[in-house]
Amino acid sequence: MSRRPTKIERDIPLYLIPDIVKREVRTNGDDLDWVFVQKTGSHFYNIRIRTKPVRRELRSAWARSRKRERLQGDAEDTGTDDGSGSERG
Repeated sequence: MSRRPTKIERDIPLYLIPDIVKREVRTNGDDLDWVFVQKTGSHFYNIRIRTKPVRRELRSAWARSRKRERLQGDAEDTGTDDGSGSERG
C-alpha cells in the first residue's frame, strides 16, 4: 500500500489549526498519523499533516460482530407481555 503525500498548509493563524486538522481527517476519511506545526512568525504557522488508511476489513468485521450480538439480544427478549403489568396463568 502506497503512502499518501503529506498535506502542507502555510501561514495559518493559531486559532485555525484544530479546524484544519479536523477537516483533513474528515476529507480523507482516515486516521491521523502525525501533525507537525512550525511557527513562521507573528502568530502564523505552517502545518504538515499525514493521515494513514484505516484497515477496513478489521473494522467491518468488528461492526458485524457487534450487530450480531445486538440481534441475538433482541431475539432473547421475546416475552408475551401485554403491558398490563399482571401475569396470566
